[in-house]
Amino acid sequence: MNLASGPEVPPEYLGVWKRTLLRTPQREDTTTQVYWMQTQSWHADIRVPANRPTFDGKTALDQLNKAELMELAKQQGFCGTTVVDEDICRWLRQYDFQPPSGANDIGRMEFEGPDRVLEYGVDAEYFEIWDRLPGSRGKTSAVQVSGDPLSLLLSAGEYVMSVRPRAAKLPTASHLTAFLEGKNGQIVRETLDFEISFGRWIAADAWRIELSTLPWMTGLEV
Repeated sequence: MNLASGPEVPPEYLGVWKRTLLRTPQREDTTTQVYWMQTQSWHADIRVPANRPTFDGKTALDQLNKAELMELAKQQGFCGTTVVDEDICRWLRQYDFQPPSGANDIGRMEFEGPDRVLEYGVDAEYFEIWDRLPGSRGKTSAVQVSGDPLSLLLSAGEYVMSVRPRAAKLPTASHLTAFLEGKNGQIVRETLDFEISFGRWIAADAWRIELSTLPWMTGLEV
């Protein structure tokens, strides 16, 4: 079932964008793996720290100890609709790996050629550089694959991103690690049971996962 959509974003936004730089007053980051997929009205985003453990030999959350689970809590990712008004872009997050912070996600966008966009924070002080992946400018789509559990699938050109949110809504918190501090293992595992996977099509009805919030999913064909 196609996802309900709002106004379409300008065509120059469509595709998959890889972040190559984040700069804030506190830090500079060029190593986090960040991909933003933009369809005509829906987006999906995954952000995995470069130093995330490999979790070799692990195949499920219930095989991880508390320290390993807390490493997964450092990840980010979200999905929702996108609204563009002139050079202002708003990402309206409907499903978020991190708890709601109460802040808006708004950037002023400056295209530096067709395949690079510079993002300047509007409600927060930051600067990001995004480069569009080759092969991502083809047809886009956003569909709800299932409702129980909820599962969404977005695609752009050669690339795919799936989102399966956690069952429960989280309260406002500064970060997922702060929310999970002191929680028992079962609550931690239920909270981290939120899959965002990114990869590319290998056939008309199959794709290979290249990056996921559940590390053991990487490399699988689905």
